[in-house]
Amino acid sequence: MTTSDQGLVKALNTRDIFIAGVGLVVAASTLVSDFLGWFSAGQAFAVALVAMFFANLLLGLSAGELATTYPKAGAIYDFGAAATPGSERTKALVGVFLGALFYIMFMFAGAGETVAGASGAQGLFGGGSLTMWIIILGILAVVPNLLGIELLAKVELYTVLAMLSIRWLFGLLGFFGLNNVGGWSWGNLTPGDLTFGGIIALGGAFAFWSFVGIEFVAPLAEETRDPARALPKGIVYGLLTILGTSLLMGIGVGGLDPGWIDKVDPNAPQLFVGEAMLGSPGKVLMAIASVLATYSSMTIVYASMPRILYGISRNGHFFGPLSRWFGSVHPRFRTPWVAILVTAVAYTWSAIAFGGVVELIFTAAYTWLLLYVVYHVIVLVSRFVNPDVERPFRLPLWVPTLGLIVTVYLWYAAFADPIEEGGPIGHAFFGPRALWMIGAAAVVAIVGVALEKTSGVVSRLEEEVHQEL
Repeated sequence: MTTSDQGLVKALNTRDIFIAGVGLVVAASTLVSDFLGWFSAGQAFAVALVAMFFANLLLGLSAGELATTYPKAGAIYDFGAAATPGSERTKALVGVFLGALFYIMFMFAGAGETVAGASGAQGLFGGGSLTMWIIILGILAVVPNLLGIELLAKVELYTVLAMLSIRWLFGLLGFFGLNNVGGWSWGNLTPGDLTFGGIIALGGAFAFWSFVGIEFVAPLAEETRDPARALPKGIVYGLLTILGTSLLMGIGVGGLDPGWIDKVDPNAPQLFVGEAMLGSPGKVLMAIASVLATYSSMTIVYASMPRILYGISRNGHFFGPLSRWFGSVHPRFRTPWVAILVTAVAYTWSAIAFGGVVELIFTAAYTWLLLYVVYHVIVLVSRFVNPDVERPFRLPLWVPTLGLIVTVYLWYAAFADPIEEGGPIGHAFFGPRALWMIGAAAVVAIVGVALEKTSGVVSRLEEEVHQEL
């Protein structure tokens, strides 16, 4: 075990990165999106999943190059700053804006995920308010993050294995007819619109959500022993496991009943499926899977997102003097404890304030695709801005180029109709919520960078006072 220049512990390996990626992506909200996708699009959803797997694989590879080239906790903040030409002030503005936008965007994605898991906890324990369960899950996810990256890795390993086992179990029980619904048949999966445009339009958003978030391992690069090997392998292994899990569970369950979509609650279809297949024990198992999925996801969220805030702050770019607090590391556990606690409070508040799992999934997926475009652009731009920097994991240029083209197309194809119809995506993204996200990120960037000199002045004054004493 070694310590980075900034005091974070280098303790993670390929298995830890793999588990972190799967734990973040295979969340309770993907139980919702997967089942709704399978039940509404059927066979077309299987094709959409494969398409979105390749799109996210291209993204994962681009994130892998950036994270191994610039293995810092700030992730997209550091990537954006390093790839921006011009003065240090310009670099800082771009980096902070991207980091802040990613951080703020996940307040909505995290809200949908936490609500999905809290709903599962309600069903599992048969009572308590949704707010109570949101707070409980948040506290349980924060504790291992505060106590060290090694403890977090162990907790995540056992949580993810238990959660995946339940998903695989339901898929197998469906295939072999060991359930209360009936025998399995491929014909029970609706064909859907099997044209390419129809596949992407009908199942694209849900299928994309099945993989979104693999880049959350990037902020852990600074705490990885051999990031050049561990990150690319962990990302690829994670995406393959996610694809296999979705196909096994979705086809196994979807092939039991062609009328699932008309029966389930769109905010918690997994609970209805569990009860239909195995009675009360099945509902309990699905509730456990939901809780474990949210827990595994949020533990990685509270590992990754605070490190972006920490990375911004240690360079003095988070509101000047406040940077010293947010950029601090716990002396014993070597974790960015202030950034973790503040992130937990902010994300818990957003989960309590915003409801509607499906709407939040669509809103976050739309914004997330745009950020994925940024990842590919940064890889391409950084090749020209920093041609001589060492790249331990160097991609052929066609990979980020193809990723950029595919992501832009998928963004348009998956969301064009809902936006034109003025549905929840159009209102959520083009309305006040989107403007608030972008505006807040811009304010953080402008004010944070502007106060960098103030932070330096305060630090120098404190040093002078200390010397005088």
